[in-house]
Amino acid sequence: MTIKKIFVAISFVLFMLIMVSIVWFITHPLPPIYPDGPATRITASDHVTLRAFGDAKGVHRYHIESKDVNSFYLKALLHYEDRWFYYHYGVNPLSLFRAAGQWIMHGKIISGGSTLTMQVARLIDPHDRTITGKLHQIARAVQLEWYYSKDEILNFYLNLAPFGGNIEGVAAASIKYFGKHPKLLNKNEAALLVVLPQQPSRYRPDRYKDKAKAMRNKVLARLKDGHLINAAQLDLLVDEPIQLFTRTHPPLAPLLSRYLKSQHPKNHTINTTIDFELQSRLNTMMKRISGQLPRKASAAAVIVQNRSAEVIAYQGSVNFSDLSRFAHVDMARAIRSPGSTLKPFIYGQALDMGLIHSKSLLSDVPSNFNGYKPQNLNGYFSGPVSAEQALQKSLNVPAIQLLNRITPQRFEDKLAAANIHLIHQDANLAVGLGGTGTNLITLAKLYRALANHGKVTKLQTLKTDKVQLPLGNQPQPEASTILSPESSWILFQMLSSQSAPDRVIPSIRRKIAWKTGTSYGYRDFWSVGVSPDYTVAVWVGRPDASPMLGYLGATQAAPIMFDAFDLLPEDQNPLVKPAGVQQTLICWPSGRALAQVQPEDCKEQHLAFTINGMTPPSMDLYGSFTVSSQWPSKLAQWLMSEKAIQPSMLLNQFAAPPTITSLKSGQHYYRSQLDILPLTSSHTEKTQWFINHKPIAEPQLHLSDYLGETVVSACIDTHCDKHTIFIHP
Repeated sequence: MTIKKIFVAISFVLFMLIMVSIVWFITHPLPPIYPDGPATRITASDHVTLRAFGDAKGVHRYHIESKDVNSFYLKALLHYEDRWFYYHYGVNPLSLFRAAGQWIMHGKIISGGSTLTMQVARLIDPHDRTITGKLHQIARAVQLEWYYSKDEILNFYLNLAPFGGNIEGVAAASIKYFGKHPKLLNKNEAALLVVLPQQPSRYRPDRYKDKAKAMRNKVLARLKDGHLINAAQLDLLVDEPIQLFTRTHPPLAPLLSRYLKSQHPKNHTINTTIDFELQSRLNTMMKRISGQLPRKASAAAVIVQNRSAEVIAYQGSVNFSDLSRFAHVDMARAIRSPGSTLKPFIYGQALDMGLIHSKSLLSDVPSNFNGYKPQNLNGYFSGPVSAEQALQKSLNVPAIQLLNRITPQRFEDKLAAANIHLIHQDANLAVGLGGTGTNLITLAKLYRALANHGKVTKLQTLKTDKVQLPLGNQPQPEASTILSPESSWILFQMLSSQSAPDRVIPSIRRKIAWKTGTSYGYRDFWSVGVSPDYTVAVWVGRPDASPMLGYLGATQAAPIMFDAFDLLPEDQNPLVKPAGVQQTLICWPSGRALAQVQPEDCKEQHLAFTINGMTPPSMDLYGSFTVSSQWPSKLAQWLMSEKAIQPSMLLNQFAAPPTITSLKSGQHYYRSQLDILPLTSSHTEKTQWFINHKPIAEPQLHLSDYLGETVVSACIDTHCDKHTIFIHP
């Protein structure tokens, strides 16, 4: 055979091999790298894990890149597994010939001869350990080298290598076995994780510590031969025992994590805005509170950083491990009746429309708005009240008086323009008292506007990579205006001037504008508070919507809200009064400025916050401005029916908290001498009583039910008097 024929034959064979390879490549595309979907890790803003989810088969891996792994581990891995990784094209012929020779000489496989690329090929496309399977693996390795860079292939190995059980990837293994990020691995830990993927079921350190140590030391010896460690280091390292991380941490913000996983199902890692330390403290606080709640009751809390609109803490249920409280129901997103929590925004719209100022005269009297007859929670009416008093006391008739004038449709349209949509069929007056549906996230978004110049912004839960700028220069999220800067500032002042419920004096005193709400049927209890830098929203109730009779937002949700504020650092950004806000002396009953009223028509003077000095006249019950300096007609009729009670007396009747008259703090009582202690106050007929912060139906204390230090509180709306007594056997 001539040289020419040999050349032609070889060329033909090579041509056929190339054609066969091309056909194989076309008909056998690479399988997906993660065929069962990603295993997703949800992290806090500092990249610490909050919760991890396995892939479709329950395999856990924490997606990572080589730049985030300890450099010694990478050097050890390449030296032990594939020294020529960056020089071959997926296959190392010398390693294959060596492995084949060992197989022929010993009759069994001594070493596999697989490169890291070939190992990745086997991980994404498993095959039999036969000659045919090995050829298939080689072909896949060449495919990988064709489509991906060396660094990408190395990253695939770092995330797919098996480490025992349902753990894949060096990051998940590092956290499971050593409780640390792979960047922080020491030399012994790195050496163990280098060898563990060879036979993870046999070398698992949590099951076979001696085998794992022997294989680790084998790697260390190889690394000494490769000059990655010296002899002295080897002597020290081989004697060290394997020390495993055994503590487990419950997931933090588990329900937020579940929601984000459902919204981003293809993400390997989801970095959130959650502050890990704050979330840990909130989680601890809520677990403690769970023991004080009635059966089947839960609670939820959301904390927002006002400047960035970032959610920095999120607790969807009171205790994620307590299934008796429907722990897996995310009550931060559940649609519930908001009670009175929408009232501030009714007042805010009325301020912007020029209908009221902060001290406008409103009517809290029996009323009928085309068949709708609102009542106050305590069943009583206060008569003439200022807008500020009506909002602070959460009176129902004045709120409906304003909503009726604004119209429910206009109120809802203003909210909808800011992408806030309430859940009900038709716009109606009942919306103002909770006859609609919304959730805790929406309320936090709304109330943040009080510290954000009246602007509403979508709350952020995902951390984005931003250029690090000084805090004041950070780009602000896109916002919609729901209130003017003037009305939002006035509302903040109105809501922050009311006293907080009885509580321990906090270490950080801050100004908080807050409002509570109780839904119809005592099913939902709310409290939302805003300081210059933070918004805290709290819900308490039963996820199955069964009632908790006798409870109130002020007594259940408000204390939790204030406790959550105590977890936060001091505010740094005081609210600045807009130039358009002016303080003006006004007169009742007309509501106009003192300068516009004849002296004989000024029955009472009040110092009001106004917008640009505007002092609209008082409205009658159904929204018409009064044209005289007399009391509005419906209000005057009510005053007459109440036997000419003086308005000034009526206004101040409940301005101060009730006073407990039947006992004093520090008194001691003995069960052997007394069975029942009657409870009386300065306003007994309108007082709600609480013992150890829980409501009681009758104004009396049964000594047999209590022992030791006992707290007795008397409340009217949010104003309370509290005494501590001691009960002995």
